[in-house]
Amino acid sequence: MKLPRPLLVILALSLVLFPSGSLTACSFSEQPTRIDKPNIIIILTDDQPYQTLQYMPNVQKELVAKGIDFTNAYVTTPLCCPSRASILTGQYVHNHGVKTNRAPIGGATVFDDSSTLPMWLQAGGYRTALIGKYLNDYNALPEGYIPPGWDEWDAFVLKDADKDFYYGYTLSENGTTVQYGFDPEDYSTDVLSGKAVDFIRENSDVPFFLMFNAYSPHQPYLAADRHKDLFKIYDDTFARYNPPDYFEADLTDKPAWLNSYEPQSADYVEKVYQRMLRSLMSVDDAVGELVNTLEKENIRDNTVIIFMSDNGFALGNHRLIGKACPYETCIHVPLVISYPQKITASRADPNLILNIDLAPTLAELAGVADHPTFDGESFLPLIEDPSAQWRDGFLIEQYQDDGEDRSMTSLVPAYVGFRTDEWKYIEYETGERELYHLLDDPFELNNLAGLPEYELTMLELSARVHEIRP
Repeated sequence: MKLPRPLLVILALSLVLFPSGSLTACSFSEQPTRIDKPNIIIILTDDQPYQTLQYMPNVQKELVAKGIDFTNAYVTTPLCCPSRASILTGQYVHNHGVKTNRAPIGGATVFDDSSTLPMWLQAGGYRTALIGKYLNDYNALPEGYIPPGWDEWDAFVLKDADKDFYYGYTLSENGTTVQYGFDPEDYSTDVLSGKAVDFIRENSDVPFFLMFNAYSPHQPYLAADRHKDLFKIYDDTFARYNPPDYFEADLTDKPAWLNSYEPQSADYVEKVYQRMLRSLMSVDDAVGELVNTLEKENIRDNTVIIFMSDNGFALGNHRLIGKACPYETCIHVPLVISYPQKITASRADPNLILNIDLAPTLAELAGVADHPTFDGESFLPLIEDPSAQWRDGFLIEQYQDDGEDRSMTSLVPAYVGFRTDEWKYIEYETGERELYHLLDDPFELNNLAGLPEYELTMLELSARVHEIRP
């Protein structure tokens, strides 16, 4: 339940005057000043392919042109729930334990929510809000459950009648389930955007942390009515997607799972791409609304905005459509940060940034205690100096989902790997291996594993894997 502004003031005063009191729901005492505590907004999309970022005008104008575009940003596990848990904890999947999207080895019921980014920020004086998608299988938790650390909670709940989270969906609004319909005004991204705007307005005088987690552009890739006619014509502003790995002709050097995959037609994949772009336009509208609200409240300069996706998505790359694969199209994600108070000139930054870096970065920005459980690193030094010393590679890990469907998440065997600027190495639980020289072969067309001249390289990269994940 949201507390009215007068009651917030009374509660804050009561904690100062009566420190031994029993009002412990939120940390209102010692409210930090604007200079010390920046506002923080994470805008998280669902399954957004990296290349689609260029078609989002508000993101380009308000974030990319006024911030840092991390062109080599990656998720360490290319699947929704594991990646979101990594964002909230700053940990690799093998440490936080959410291995897939659903029980028994994944989903919200497996997640330990007792020590997370919103909890640390809330303890540091922040008002916190999650608006949109939380973790997969959230509906399996007790009805009305709100994870610790959140003051405002408006999360999707999957009900039996729900077919998707665009129309006809259910939200847990601070523990109360509310059903939405199928009218244009019920389009979920617009509803969530309105709630996010309200949260900013109601908390503009205190530091806040907002996670705006849209469902777009996830399947079934539905757009708001106002965007349904976009991206139908290829012209100077919208190019056909046709990279070198698009419907790769020769898969004889690829693992058995990929050769057993039944691809969709190029026409189908092309239509999915266009529908994804249309669905993202409402997210782009929301970015414009959020920025406009910050400016009206005169708090834009002191607000950090991070835009990213929970994983990438293959769209015909290597004949695939989906996520969970070890290829660039699945692990490479858009990630942009805008913070006018510290970032005064826009730039593209090629350093390897990971989803596990968000928690340590934001914890440092907010001045909350460092946590020894972090696997990621704060990238604040790169904001000030792009030549600062940084990582030269990272672990990739994926666990097999035991579902009975033929989607990629259940088809791809478990694997681990290591990626550097030059190499990507993958080893599957089946014993199969892949090795790509990314400088010469950025689209991963030629698997070098098995060639004797690269055996030492594979041994070195395998050792890097098992140093991190014994």
